[in-house]
Amino acid sequence: MSPLAAGSPSPDDFDRISEVLPYLCIGSYGAAENAAYLTEQKITHAVCVLEEYPGSVASLPNLRIPMSDHGESDLQQVLRDAVPFIRAAGEAGGRVLVFCILGVNRSPTVVAGYLRTALGWSTADALSRITSRRPFVSIHEKYLAQLEEL
Repeated sequence: MSPLAAGSPSPDDFDRISEVLPYLCIGSYGAAENAAYLTEQKITHAVCVLEEYPGSVASLPNLRIPMSDHGESDLQQVLRDAVPFIRAAGEAGGRVLVFCILGVNRSPTVVAGYLRTALGWSTADALSRITSRRPFVSIHEKYLAQLEEL
């Protein structure tokens, strides 16, 4: 996927939370560490795909599933934990933030995987929805291949 199709994002763009569905958002570590912003955005749950997560999400129901930034994680294995967590949060009226360092590769991969497996979307439809909300997404080619295989 071609990054920055709409031009270069500003540093602030990375730290904005992007709503993909009313209960599912993509963001960065910078967004996740801002407790006031999480409250303003009505975030009730968090999925962190990094080794460590900020203290601001420790008080929320959260799931940590470390993923490689180089497409080396098994997406099906990641989704085995992420999909039920996201689905349960949405059904309970919650709002989930899936985040990585910049919200460009790993977290959009998880959200696209959720759209594919939980909602039956095609890869193209999932990526179109995500990039319409967060234009600077650039999913690693190895993760794109795994999304196609779901």
